[in-house]
Amino acid sequence: METAYFNGKFLPREEIRIDPDDRGFLFADGVYEVVRWYEGFFFDMEGHMARLNRSMKGIRLEWPESDSFPATARELVNRNNLNNIPTLLYLQVTRGAAKRSHAFPSPAIQPTVYAFARGFRPDKELSSKGIKAILRSDNRWTRCDIKSVSLLPNILSFQEARESGSMECIFKKEGFITECAHSNVFFVRDNTLVTHPECEKILSGISRKNILKLAHENKIPVIEEPLPEQKLNEVTEAFVTNTSFEIAPVTSIDNKPVGNGVPGPVTMLLREKFDSLIRSLRH
Repeated sequence: METAYFNGKFLPREEIRIDPDDRGFLFADGVYEVVRWYEGFFFDMEGHMARLNRSMKGIRLEWPESDSFPATARELVNRNNLNNIPTLLYLQVTRGAAKRSHAFPSPAIQPTVYAFARGFRPDKELSSKGIKAILRSDNRWTRCDIKSVSLLPNILSFQEARESGSMECIFKKEGFITECAHSNVFFVRDNTLVTHPECEKILSGISRKNILKLAHENKIPVIEEPLPEQKLNEVTEAFVTNTSFEIAPVTSIDNKPVGNGVPGPVTMLLREKFDSLIRSLRH
């Protein structure tokens, strides 16, 4: 029986009932986070909580108990017997349930807070063999830095990728590469790591942040600037980063090989360094 967290209580998941007037259901008026449990610790929980607080501030949502969530997350792992299993921890906070109106409830109401922890099996082949991706126009809203539960453009693009035999959709906007349907994206060009700078056009990925730190520590040149779409043919490597599969090389985009069509040396070096970081944190 799966135990979840709902509005301050640990409950059997099947007993949880979301109010049909919840603004997360009616308006996608909420934010979320996904944190990785590495059989002994959460990876960069501090970074995830800082981003959650930024997202809540971005939509003017208050959850006074947010500081206590790391302890709640640990308890979810315990209650679901996931201590020794790779796990993803999901947290969602909405503005709460109130009579349907575009305006915020006044006076303010209690937010709806839902979280669960579920084991999963990391796909190491993504790291060794790489993935295919497609390139599509970025038609999302202009505040991609907010980790909103409103993900319909991402879902549609990701579904198109899967139906074409790919594992990710890379977005382009006004002639430049931004990010992906559910990942940040990096390129290697002229032996330099290139990725879009943090701004409202991309999500500030936790894996992205840590990969950039590893790159600097290992003296890999980094440029945080948008890559022009027309420069894709000059890219020798590409990879995407997210919480679930960490780093995955991209070997083709729209069925055109990236570089030699195999994971490149910079990508694999960063993969190795990331694995070493996880091992050091575990021990």
